[in-house]
Amino acid sequence: MTPKRMAYENLFRPGAFGPLSVKNRLVMPPMVRNYADAKGFVTPRYADHIERIARGGVGTMILEASFIHPHGKGFVNQLGIHTDASLPGLRKLVVSAHRHGAVIGPQLYHAGRQTSAKITGHQPVAPSAIPDPSSGEMPRELSVKEIGELVRLFAKAALRAKKAGCDFVELHGAHGYLITQFLSPFSNRRTDAYGGSAERRMRFLRETYAAVRAAVGPEFPILLRLSGDEQVVGGLRIKDTIAICRAMEKAGVDGFHISAGNYASYARGKMIPPMAVEDGVLLPLAAAVKKAVAVPVIAVAKIRTPKMAAQALADGSADFVAIGRPLLADPDWPNKVKEGRADEIQRCIACNQACIGRLFAQQDIACTVNAAAGRERLFAARPKRKKRVVVVGGGPAGLSAAKTAAERGHAVVLFEKERRLGGQLLAAAETPHREGWEELREDLVAAVGRLGVDVRLNAEFEPWMLKKEKPDAVILAIGSTPTRPKIPGVGRTNVVIARDILEGKAKADGKRVVVAGGGCMGAQTAEYLAEAGHQVTVVEAAGAVATEAPVDDRMLLLGRIDDAACALAPLAKLKVKLMTDTKIMGVGVGSVAVEGRAGAKALPADTVVLCLGAFPNDGLAAECRMHVRDVATVGDAKEARRVTEAVAEGSLAAARL
Repeated sequence: MTPKRMAYENLFRPGAFGPLSVKNRLVMPPMVRNYADAKGFVTPRYADHIERIARGGVGTMILEASFIHPHGKGFVNQLGIHTDASLPGLRKLVVSAHRHGAVIGPQLYHAGRQTSAKITGHQPVAPSAIPDPSSGEMPRELSVKEIGELVRLFAKAALRAKKAGCDFVELHGAHGYLITQFLSPFSNRRTDAYGGSAERRMRFLRETYAAVRAAVGPEFPILLRLSGDEQVVGGLRIKDTIAICRAMEKAGVDGFHISAGNYASYARGKMIPPMAVEDGVLLPLAAAVKKAVAVPVIAVAKIRTPKMAAQALADGSADFVAIGRPLLADPDWPNKVKEGRADEIQRCIACNQACIGRLFAQQDIACTVNAAAGRERLFAARPKRKKRVVVVGGGPAGLSAAKTAAERGHAVVLFEKERRLGGQLLAAAETPHREGWEELREDLVAAVGRLGVDVRLNAEFEPWMLKKEKPDAVILAIGSTPTRPKIPGVGRTNVVIARDILEGKAKADGKRVVVAGGGCMGAQTAEYLAEAGHQVTVVEAAGAVATEAPVDDRMLLLGRIDDAACALAPLAKLKVKLMTDTKIMGVGVGSVAVEGRAGAKALPADTVVLCLGAFPNDGLAAECRMHVRDVATVGDAKEARRVTEAVAEGSLAAARL
């Protein structure tokens, strides 16, 4: 065994949940994908996706939160286990997992109040009539009779899982969904047998577990997922969770899966930690539970690296580690580690753009760094013949195109006019708490090198070069040009572009800086400048800043830069001033004229930094088509957007060759 493989040997020791043997300590946690059909049934796309992850070597696969009744679903195309009609699709998933030596089971779930009538067509239900913390929608309080019926529905769903050939089930008692709503005084104000004391609040969970156990029998493992800390005033704390775990271990639960938070605390960034939150942030919660119980404990939340996963097992924080988003980024994560190829992993960067960001918008999920996630069948199809491909531009779109084309066996030449690959990833990585963008750049650069792409740096591409290169296809990924608005004074020497500041091509002179544009990049540039010691004001024409960011990322950013903008972090150190509903009317000597709700005024400004969007560099396609028939324009060269779209379009253009 090589030293690289030995370093992570403990990840591949067999384990067990009760009588169920598991080949390794790596778990796919439940992640809603929105890949099911409108009735909650498995689709071919869903089956392809699960098959691909199973093939990558993970040992335990917990299928997404699967609703036990349509009124309890929280997402439009969520997986259901509410009817026997779901059995054929579930059996397909079981066959896929077992084919590759993994065990598999669904997470049984009811959203309770954390859904909407827009999703289910019915008023949400809950232990108490307390509004949903995210939507504000008022649920209806459940009657005792209805509670009994829900208990029976959980049991019926568990039996379906067993009939489908599943190896276990997990009860979703975390994240503020129905079971948690009963457990927590934050959401349970009942005064009957299901509320009041901690023991009475636990009654619904006890009854549900007992009914599920009776349905599946003593040898079928039942896991329980809990929020170790709800991170809200009046919510469950780790001491409460430990007490619940001890009680449920005595009842017969075979393992615990320890997460955190609910919808009221989601923006704190601990439930699904974004880039700005440290790796392994919830490991202490899992460790606390592990000390209190004898059955296995699964740790979860931004455990991205083999090193951290192995250390969590070695130091006794957990018995198993869940790697959710990393399996979207690279389903071969387990096999690469096992084979000593951990340095080839396409790392999850925890950007939350395409996975959780899309999910909470009720869209199907994707992955920013892996365009094949959710498109497995397309990427599995092999090209009919090998082609010569020219890729122009070495940003995220161009690098992704070159990588995918080379993976599919094509001969690839990549032209980049700068001395370094990365494009706007270079600028993005310079902003505070955004190290993931550099990780993505490093991984893409390493991949094109490993795959033998002919990379030509400091090479300004011209269409006439195609006569010499003789490619079968050209992919144009030449990015965009920052917008300079037509306002008086914008051509002054003290007016610079945000991208140039971050790439070191320009600097902000003087103490007082005005950032024009409060999108994500504008707000992050403001943080960068404030950390460098400048007094920064952001001027944004819309009513809020950084609105395109995932909600947790946005709130954490606002909390770092402006204490007035985010109640979650009232002690922001940087004190950036945010002026929304305000337009820049002109730039003068040492000042900027603005106009907003309070009228016109002049802001002191030694430097003005423009971050007002960009327009695509789309002028080469027509001329390239004079030499090559197959020409695709991708990324910002098509339309200035996020990294997610750039990577996807670059990869898709190459996959379709």
